[in-house]
Amino acid sequence: MVTEINTKESLKAVEYFEAKLNFDSNPYALKAALDKGEKLQIIDLRTPELFAKEHIPGAVNVSLEELESYLPKLNPAATTIVYCYSLLCSLATRAALFLAQKGYIVKELAGGFDSWAEQEMPTENTKTSSCATTGGHSCS
Repeated sequence: MVTEINTKESLKAVEYFEAKLNFDSNPYALKAALDKGEKLQIIDLRTPELFAKEHIPGAVNVSLEELESYLPKLNPAATTIVYCYSLLCSLATRAALFLAQKGYIVKELAGGFDSWAEQEMPTENTKTSSCATTGGHSCS
């Protein structure tokens, strides 16, 4: 009986870790894909303030709540990489699940932006535009 249980658990573990390897990316793999010019869509799920301060080059800032309305801007044939804050954040996992359920090719950046920054990968920032929301003005 113990062998049967261990075998079932082992099979579940194999399925899980194979899926994890297929649907996770790490900073080095993402940087290599960017350097090769692979067609990627990168979604940063962090706050607009943190996104403006620093983000992965080419990323767009979309909240989890806005993701469904953002779908028409995504190419379902291109790989979408999602990330949030850190290893402890589940926003990217939730976004990846949502996108996969909608038929998109999606991967999650393991460890989020923190893992990207810890490896000293390149980042960019967003310059304040003329319609910034400071001083009571808005972009509407």
